[in-house]
Amino acid sequence: MGSTSLWQATAGDWRPAPPRATPSRAFDCLIVGGGIVGASVAYALSQEKPAWKLAVADRRQVGGGATGRNAGFVLAGTADHYAVSVAKYGRATAREVFAATVASQRRVRDFLARRPAASCDYLPCGSLTLAGTDAEAETLAQSAALLREDGFDVTFIPHDPLGRGFRAAIRNARDAGIHPVKLARALLAASGAAIFEQWPVTAVEVAGNALLARGERGALRAERVLLALNGEAPGFDAFFADKVVPTRGQILVTAPCARRLLSEVVYANEGYEYFRQLPDGRFLFGGGRRAFAKAEVGADESPTSDVQGFLEAFKNQRFPELAALPVERRWAGTMGFTRDGLPLMGRLPGLDQAWFSIACHGHGMGFGLEAGRLAARMIIAGDPPPLFDARRLDAAATVSGELPG
Repeated sequence: MGSTSLWQATAGDWRPAPPRATPSRAFDCLIVGGGIVGASVAYALSQEKPAWKLAVADRRQVGGGATGRNAGFVLAGTADHYAVSVAKYGRATAREVFAATVASQRRVRDFLARRPAASCDYLPCGSLTLAGTDAEAETLAQSAALLREDGFDVTFIPHDPLGRGFRAAIRNARDAGIHPVKLARALLAASGAAIFEQWPVTAVEVAGNALLARGERGALRAERVLLALNGEAPGFDAFFADKVVPTRGQILVTAPCARRLLSEVVYANEGYEYFRQLPDGRFLFGGGRRAFAKAEVGADESPTSDVQGFLEAFKNQRFPELAALPVERRWAGTMGFTRDGLPLMGRLPGLDQAWFSIACHGHGMGFGLEAGRLAARMIIAGDPPPLFDARRLDAAATVSGELPG
């Protein structure tokens, strides 16, 4: 079983063209991190600046981090129910954030429509968000009403459409499932970027009129650098230490079930549990960290007996038909959480042309392609998008009188 995810094990051959020796002139942009955000930035830059020479460096392989270790959900919205987001951010910001994820979904569909050979196992199956308590059911009802008022097409169901002991649901017919590693690879292949795998970058520094990204395998020279490091950001630079909390997410996958029990991808219990039935009949269950929250903070990617045991108990309680099915694979991955639950974009202090786009708070596949577009525009225009500008965290701390973190 080990910690290799299903997506990493089933992505097929990946043989990007070996990068030529570092050219004497710099790359126009080097992206550090080959996950969904890094791949989306590379693709967006290739569309906006086709003459630019792009490179992507990853300390592992493309999709080796959180992108290759998630559940493959392409969901609209954030980790919070919409009514909670409205209370947290205000109505206008909540709507703008949700609209950004809807735009990202559209970009995924458009990208795959132009490249049918890169299907990436895309499943336009829709999603269910299930309430585990009466209080959560009321929040779902409020969320559905607010979403419809704000122009988003969702359906509230005042009962459990699965008959599995939940209280209510929201159905979003535009949500989807996907093979996340295949999508990241397809975006990078379409970008034409030079790919440097197994190439850890440990520091970025000024080198004349350019930047030098240094690491144990050598240095890469670039006019601009974009850090797409997600939960690994605090280990790269102290600037991120009070802004990003590395948090482990865990998943298991069963042997195939002969019956089709699920069509949608499913979030339940305020998103702390999530599951889907894959096309081959296998079931994927993830989450389970609520009771073990402190132990799940950090960059350790080893599955634990506590969380895995919880996931198996949840599976057997909600789907007793699966109790006899063996678990075929278990894995864990590191997400990047932020204090307010939104992604972070901006400029690395002291380096005018070093930027970052990180920490989608567990919803990287939902934000992915739109985050890539916004980060590409940030690099080109020289200013982060107001919605995800990391400076908001320091401003909020100043207003509240609290220190960051």
